[in-house]
Amino acid sequence: MALRMTLYQSPGFSSIDADFPDEPQPRRELLGSLLCDMWNQEDLYLSYIAKAEAGETILDLYNNLVVMQLYPEGRVLLYDLNDDSDTPTQTELTLAEAKQLILDWLAAKAKWRAEHGPLNEGTVTGSR
Repeated sequence: MALRMTLYQSPGFSSIDADFPDEPQPRRELLGSLLCDMWNQEDLYLSYIAKAEAGETILDLYNNLVVMQLYPEGRVLLYDLNDDSDTPTQTELTLAEAKQLILDWLAAKAKWRAEHGPLNEGTVTGSR
């Protein structure tokens, strides 16, 4: 089942962010941060999901906000990259859910562009 996603544009930013209003915290924030982190790198993330589906373990897929760890048995762990505590904020998805999330994000961005016009793709989104 797909996660319900809403898009919004923060004042002063020319890019969009995603929110997951049906998800509890900290999962809600981690999912939004993951999409913010992979901005215009969705194909890279999809390629790593394919590697995990083929049997590879990926432990170091990250940018600025979220570490994504992919396991061939189908688990995906998301960790807050900036949480230095002994038990960092985390949530879990399946590989299928992570793949669908990225595909839904790409479709939502395309729909946003069609309705609101092009985005300044070079602008990094702000934090939530």
